[in-house]
Parts: sequence; C-alpha cells; structure tokens
Amino acid sequence: MSVLNFPVRHVDNNLVFAIDGTVTAYFKVAGFNYDFLSEDDKFGPFNAQRAMLYNNKYDLHYVSEPFPTDIEKIIESTMDDMKAKDYELKEYGLMYMEALREALAMQRANTEASDYHQYFGVQLNAEKKRFKETNVGLNAIQSIREFINGITQQTRRAMGLHATDVLESEIQMWQMQSDTLLESLRIAFRCRVEPVSTEETIYLLEKEFSVMQNNADVMYRQDFKAAERVEAITEEGDIQVGYRPHRKSFLELRETNIEEYGPTTLKFSRMVNDEEKHLYIRYLVVHSMESVNYFPNFEWLYTLQTRLSFPISTSVRAYHQSNDRIVKRLSNKRLEYRDQKEEAMKADSSTDLALNQSEAGTIQAEAYFQKSGQPAYACSIVFKVTAENIKDLDVRSSELKQLLMNYGIQAVAPYGEQLTLMMEKILGSKQFTNDYQIEMDSGVLAGMMFGASSNIGDNRGFFIGYTHNLNKPVFIQPDLAAKAYEGIGNLEDSISALVAGATGKGKSFYMNLYMYLSVLTGSRALVIDPKGDRKGWKSLPLIPEEFISKWTLGSEEEDAGSLDPFRTSPSIDEAKTIAIDILSFLSNVDIDDFRYAILSSAVEFVASEEDPCLGAVIERIDKEFKTANIEQISEQRYKALEQLSEGLASFQKVHLAKLLVGQRHQKYKVLEINKPIQILMVENLELPDINANRTTKLLPKEKISEAILISITAFTKQYMFKQDRSIHKIVLQDEASSIDRNATGRKLMDFIVRKGRYYNTTLLKGSQNATDHKEDVANMGMKFSFGLRTRDEALEMLEFLNLPQTKANVDRIRELSRGNCIFQDIYGRSAVIKVDPVFPDLYSAFDSSTSSEAERERERNKKYGAPTVRENNRAVV
Repeated sequence: MSVLNFPVRHVDNNLVFAIDGTVTAYFKVAGFNYDFLSEDDKFGPFNAQRAMLYNNKYDLHYVSEPFPTDIEKIIESTMDDMKAKDYELKEYGLMYMEALREALAMQRANTEASDYHQYFGVQLNAEKKRFKETNVGLNAIQSIREFINGITQQTRRAMGLHATDVLESEIQMWQMQSDTLLESLRIAFRCRVEPVSTEETIYLLEKEFSVMQNNADVMYRQDFKAAERVEAITEEGDIQVGYRPHRKSFLELRETNIEEYGPTTLKFSRMVNDEEKHLYIRYLVVHSMESVNYFPNFEWLYTLQTRLSFPISTSVRAYHQSNDRIVKRLSNKRLEYRDQKEEAMKADSSTDLALNQSEAGTIQAEAYFQKSGQPAYACSIVFKVTAENIKDLDVRSSELKQLLMNYGIQAVAPYGEQLTLMMEKILGSKQFTNDYQIEMDSGVLAGMMFGASSNIGDNRGFFIGYTHNLNKPVFIQPDLAAKAYEGIGNLEDSISALVAGATGKGKSFYMNLYMYLSVLTGSRALVIDPKGDRKGWKSLPLIPEEFISKWTLGSEEEDAGSLDPFRTSPSIDEAKTIAIDILSFLSNVDIDDFRYAILSSAVEFVASEEDPCLGAVIERIDKEFKTANIEQISEQRYKALEQLSEGLASFQKVHLAKLLVGQRHQKYKVLEINKPIQILMVENLELPDINANRTTKLLPKEKISEAILISITAFTKQYMFKQDRSIHKIVLQDEASSIDRNATGRKLMDFIVRKGRYYNTTLLKGSQNATDHKEDVANMGMKFSFGLRTRDEALEMLEFLNLPQTKANVDRIRELSRGNCIFQDIYGRSAVIKVDPVFPDLYSAFDSSTSSEAERERERNKKYGAPTVRENNRAVV
C-alpha cells in the first residue's frame, strides 16, 4: 500500500482491520507499581513479560501514549457535576473552583504533566505475519489457505459483496482469537488488561493528528460509524452478513493540514473553534542500541515517562522471528563472513577488523539462540515529540536523545522520513522502511518495562496535591469507586479511606482538607472529634458559620442522656446489642459470666417499655438487688447482682457518664443532621493511651470515654440510614484506634466500611499507627500513609499497601516529611504525593501546630537570613 494511504479500513471493538489484510487486537494495560520494587522484585514483571515473549508467535505493537493532565478540563467537568446538584454550598463551591483554576494555571504555566496509557497490539492474521515460517509443511498449508481465500473472494463477488467488506463471521472468529489472549496478557503484565473499546480506538487514531498539546481538539466520537451493515444471499439461500467500511469516515479522522516544515519536522494545523491552531511535530527512530540486556536498570521506556517533563508518545513494532529462523539467518551470515575471508585469502589480502568483529558477534549470537531456544524480534522504535514552537521542539528532541543515550540507545530524526514515521505509528499500520530495524531477543524487549506506571489519582474531582516525582497534579473523586461507570477500571469498590500517620506529619490536616473539599463539591460531613481539635471552627474559608454545626457535649445540662445507645442507635435491636456490650464492657463482664445473663435480661425488659434508656436498665438491676431475698435466689446470683449494682452505680458518679446514661422522661438534646458540616465533640473525654499494653487496667473515666465513642459510632449508622442515599456523605473518624480497641466499636466501624458503598457514605478513618487499622484495610478504597515513627509500623503499612517490605521502602515511609504521604488509589497504584491546600487561608484554618504565621516568618528569617517570598501564592503543608 502507499505510505500516505490511511492504513485502517475498519474498527470493531478492539479489532483494527488494515487495508493490507492484517487484523490487530489492541488491549489496554492498566499498569503496575514499579517504583517501590526492590532489585530482586523487579525480576517478577521482567520474567513474566519475557516468558510471554518467549512463547509468543505473533507480531506485536507496543504503544505508550501520553494523556496530558488537563487541569482546566478536569475543573470544568467537576464544576458541571456541581451545577447539576442541589446543595447549600454550591455557590461557594463554584467560587472555590474558579479560584483554584486561576491559582493552578499560574503554578503550572511552564509544565506539561501527563498520565501515560499503555496499549498492547497483537497482529492476529498469521498469513500476514512479516516473517513467515520456511517449513515445507507450513508452506503447503499456507498455499491451501491462499487457494481457499481466492475461492472466498470469488464467492463474495458472486453474492454481491465487495472485496473490502468484512464478514460478520470473520469478525467473530478474530474476536474469539482475541479473547483467548486476554488471560495470558494479564499474567504477563501482572495487572488488569482489557480490550480497547471502539470509541477509544477511534480516539487514538484521531489523536495522532491532534494540533493541541492537551488534545482538546479531539473528542470521543460516540456516533462514529465505521461501516454499513450489508447482507447477501448465498447459493444455499442463507443470509451472509457483512460490514462495508466507510472509507470517508476514517479519512475524516485526519482532517489536519500536514506540512513538511523542513526535512525533520512536520507542522500540523487545523481550525478549532474558528481559530487556527498549529503544532510542531518531530518523529525520531532508534537506529542503534545495545544488544546485551543489563536488566534491571534498563527500563528506558519507564524512564521516559518518569523523567521527562514533557509528553512523549512511543511506538514499538516487534516482528516475531522463530528460533529456527533466527538461527538459520545467523548461520547463513556466518557462512557469508567465512566466504569473504576465504576470498580475501585467495587474493592474498587481509580482512579488516570490522569483518572479524562482526563474525565474532554472529558466532556468539548464533550460539546464544541455539542454546536458549529464544525467538528474536525485529523492532522499529518510533518516538513522537511535540511543541508549540521550533525552539521548544529542538530542546525536547535533544533532551530525549540524551536520556536515551544513557541506555546505549541512539535515536535520530531521519531526513525526509517524517511522513513515513507518522504513518507507521498509527494503530494497525506497519513499518515502511527497514533502514531502522533493531534485532533483539525477548529479554531486551521485556527490559524496557512496558506497563510500569507512575499514574495516580482519578483525574476528576478536586485537587489534593502534586506527585513527588515530576510534580503531576493529583485529583480525586471520593465516591467514584461506587459509581460503577463503564471503563473506569478500579480495583477497589469501597469508597472508605484509610489515613495513617504519626503526630505532626499532616494526617489530621489532610483529613480536614479532604472533608472540606468534599463538602464544597456537594457532600455532607459528620466529624467525630474526640480531641476537640475543631473547637475553633466558627467558620471556614468560603463556608460561613451558618453552614457549620458544632456539638460540644458535656457543657450543658440538656446534653445529659444524649449519647445513650437507645437514643443514638438506628433501631431498637441495634440499641439492645450496644447497650449490653457497653454495660458488660464497663462492668468487665464476659459472655460466659453469670452477670452477662442478668444484664441481657434487664436490657430486654427495659427495651420493651416506653422510653428505654441505660438509666432504666441500671435502675432495674439495682431494684432487683435491693429487693432480692437471699433465701429465694442462689448465692451466685445475689453476688452477681451486688457486683453489678455497686459497679454501675460507681460509674454513674463519673461526670462523663451523664452523657451516656439517660434517664426516663428527661429532656435531652436530640442529635440531628441539618448542616453540611456537623462536628461532634465531647468535653473532658479522656481516651486511653493507644500505645499502652492492652492488658493494662483502664481507669473508669477512660472506660466511659471509650463507651461514649462506641455510642457515637452507633449514631453514625443512623446518619448513614436517614440521609438521602443520592447525597455522598463523609464520616470523619479521627483517632479511630480508641474505637478499634473495643470489639463492638470495631464491629460498628466495619459495618460502615462494608455498607458505605450502598449508603453512599465514606468512612474517613484516621489513626496514628498502621497497626490500628487491622482487618479494615482489606475493605478500604483509597489509602494514605503519612510519616510513621517505627520500623514495625512502616512494615505493617507496606503490607497493607501490598508493597514490598524492603529497607528502602521502610526508610521512605519513616522519612516522609510533613505533608508528604504514600497514596494508593482505587486502581491499586501507589505514589508519593505532596498535599497542597493551594491557598494560605486553608493552611491556616487546618494547621494544628502551635506557631503563628509571624513566628514561622521569624524562624524562616533566622534560617535563611531574609524574608521568604511565597511563590505563586502557594502553600505546601
């Protein structure tokens, strides 16, 4: 086919039918963590890919495509979602997003961050394989296939079908072949691999001709019509269905004016919204590289994605050669060298050094392939560099070539070959020139580490900070995992989030920021604040006082009884369970204790009466003890009643107990949810030391404090049940370790985590230690680990994140500076990010340190000797 002919004639889901007869199935590789792997662990993905390449028989196409992080587009999309909701803070939320758009535009003026999407193509049509087998038997089979194809073409013409029509039966056959590859590819890349949709395939084809760095001129075409359905009647009277490609539709994908702007540069231009846009393009191709694999540390493709601050598109076409073929070629080449040497000897002349070196290399390669049985791959590696001006294009091309040189790879922009390389890079196309063909074995090809990903976050929702590497902006949408949108590809379905971090590392700051941004974008929040850190929140930036409700229980008389489990639980059955658990916890009663039956009976009796409460339960036990006749009941029961009556009476003398133990017919404060932010604090709450030995006896006040938290946690279930399910809700549970200490509290939080997805409720669970989270980790969506103090805690967190427990990773967690954390998103990807509130007002509102801004400024002046200028109004935690 002509080089400039558009190579694609039809697309059906992930199948790309080319005009040269090839059929390529494309798969999207979600990507896997690589940064956190040890040197030994890196051999895992390497060996998996090498094994796949060893057993492979197909021609392959690797595609690494940058998708620029379009901050403007993400913010605009989030604002559209906010406008579609009806909530109190919509006006303020939109004001925040507008301010954020402006602030981030200033910060990101000179950078172009991208997420890289990886696509893997497999050419399925063995008849069109570039290097065919030379086996006599196979050649005979091939001849028979060609004869049958000839008959098929004649049959098509007889039925009235065109030669270019694609039969439905053919599509089904290729689709079945594509489906059989899926599982082996998932094993090879050790991550989620899915067939590419028709819409995404069309988008990738058109994206090749984009004239904007952010690809804003290319949209997903939902109504793209690749072909027209046609029918024909066979001689037997059967209906044969086919698809007649719309050639014009595919030509419209490249409605871009392409100008050769010199021998090594192309200029793309087109009209976008009545304005001419243009982009300068340069294609580079690898013309030489090291033939020896030094893995690890040969991950050149992954390095391009993580080191370069500008987007690079990469295409690697790998044409399979069987071991027999490559060995025979090398043997023939060796014989050629020998013949040259013999001719030189006849002419009484010597051979040059280059010939001797080539012969030695050929002998060595032949011995390697004979011994290993490895196939070989003839590869064409093409890079696409883009810029809005020639100067930047030259700088970027030079930076790319320099980075590749570190791996012994030499890339050039060949004169007069730009159009050829442009067409080669298109999905479903092929290599058009053999001048830049690199021979390599499966180990060298696997060593580039295709599929390793540095992507993080949802690229939608609100902004939380930047990646530590390359400063890519990170956006998240807290409720996304529960949406079940097609094509999202999340591994985690839970919308709850885990936050761990030692004191002073930024954990509470981030939880506050997460909650604040969620509320501004349409969520509601219940903040459980056992330490009273939010006591000063009269108002927050852009959230007036009337939208924040604070309950500081224990300061007023009407607070008494407001946390009685009969008044905080969502149902009477739930109330009975929690009441028994709280009373047995306060009384040190186990289920096999005789006293447990007494408590259970009293709770059941009171629950059946009007206005049940803990006070009535205690009153009934006390009454039974005082009226008990020692002669009519067993001594064991009498002692049990005595212990319960006296023990519970002593607990009631503790001031905090008034909140927990309600009395019949008392006037008490009803906990209602009627504001976007509800903060629940308890005065004089005294929680036990989370680092203390679990066998250490707790003080009465500590026990009651824990029991109060259990009752509050029960109230959060009521919060889940009674709120509108369509509204996303957040329960911010700081210092969750105190609840986790108790079996009932742990069970309640586990319920919120497991049922949160259905009730559209996120449990934002914070604790200082990784070990505090225990079994909840398996049911958490997003996970954030700020700096941890001890090695054991770091090891535990690495296990939670399913990351290798290496010394380097342990040190990384322990050395995380304030405001930095390891973030694992709902796709299972991990990266170190820097939390950035963007605006100083937010930093001041959520900062829990004791220093004032004036004190911090004086300290900076002492350290640096001059006042610090805040760049772009940016404040990193």
